Amino acid sequence: MLYTLLHARTNLNTSDKEEYMLDSLANIKPSILAMKSIVHGGKHYLQSSNTLIDFSTSVNPLGPSPRVKEVIVKSIDAIAEYPDNSCRRFRRAAAEYIGVDDSCIVVGNGSSELIYLIADAFLAKDDTALIIQPTFSEYERASIKNSAKVEHLSLPLGFEFKGEHIDMLDEHMNGARLLFICNPNNPTGSVIEREMLLRIVERAYDKGVMVVLDECFMEFSSVDCSLARYVEEFNNLIVLRSLTKAFGFAGLRLGYCLADSKLASVLADAKVPWSVNALAEAAGVEALNDREYIEMSKVILSRERDYMHRMLEGIGYYPLRSSVNFFLVRIHDGMNSTLLRDKLLHKGMLVRDCSNFHGLEDGRYIRIAPRLRAENELLIDAMEGILNEQGRC
Repeated sequence: MLYTLLHARTNLNTSDKEEYMLDSLANIKPSILAMKSIVHGGKHYLQSSNTLIDFSTSVNPLGPSPRVKEVIVKSIDAIAEYPDNSCRRFRRAAAEYIGVDDSCIVVGNGSSELIYLIADAFLAKDDTALIIQPTFSEYERASIKNSAKVEHLSLPLGFEFKGEHIDMLDEHMNGARLLFICNPNNPTGSVIEREMLLRIVERAYDKGVMVVLDECFMEFSSVDCSLARYVEEFNNLIVLRSLTKAFGFAGLRLGYCLADSKLASVLADAKVPWSVNALAEAAGVEALNDREYIEMSKVILSRERDYMHRMLEGIGYYPLRSSVNFFLVRIHDGMNSTLLRDKLLHKGMLVRDCSNFHGLEDGRYIRIAPRLRAENELLIDAMEGILNEQGRC
């Protein structure tokens, strides 16, 4: 019988095959059908050559520390066994790193898995998720996946959250279930100071709103505005952290969230089992213990960010101030972000076209994540050349 069915499928003509494929989608939930793939930074999204210099991803260009590489090699035999589903070693290391109890920590395959876990746990059909824009697109996708309504709160030009915006946010929190805030924010590099964040969390508490605070770029930040230690004080606060960015784990995938211990226990039970592999856990423990490497990386990248900001401003671009290892650049009239990205691609360099971010659809912005000096100089020269070419047209 099985052979007959398989044989029948392989002998369908083209129109019949198309009809059969359409039927295969009939029972998929509408919320899943509504999801669209998003282009992030990185050369893989463009199916481009490995020879590109990648300024589009805000990952530490120094890569993981030598100590991390060494522990991965030493731990290679661990791949023969199932990993620890609760990631106890990493949870203890993260608890010491942040200064909370390890019962407050849930570990995931990058912070993206945890964003979807949180949305799955809290959002149902027609619930409302508030998202301060422009920001990371996966908050919206995770909400749509759960049939929730997404309300965008767009910041004015400059993209800085100020005290007067708290009242605006307060009005929108009535009836909302989740509030997503990225701090430091991607793609703007701006930060909301700790005192202001605490006011937001307190108001959200009064309205029964859960605040999801994404701190995945906190290690790069020149402003200490973390609320990670406050999760034991506010049970409506979840803080996301990642080893993808500052620790250079983009290909290994490791992240964690912090929450009230009761909530953390429920999220841990709901998580996909064994999503964190043994090598990622071993590397993560070592990375959190190698604090000197992160501090060194922060100093180098802060210096390169300021250098590139100054040089780009000097040749006629409009870079926005940032507190982290990347910044937005506003583009001149007569060119858009996609065209500039493509011109730089021809020169072997990739920047982030920001036209698919909410609030940046006008195509006036690219995002640049500085690398080391020699590569940064190449990008500056290329962007100056493109600007000169445009002036001659």
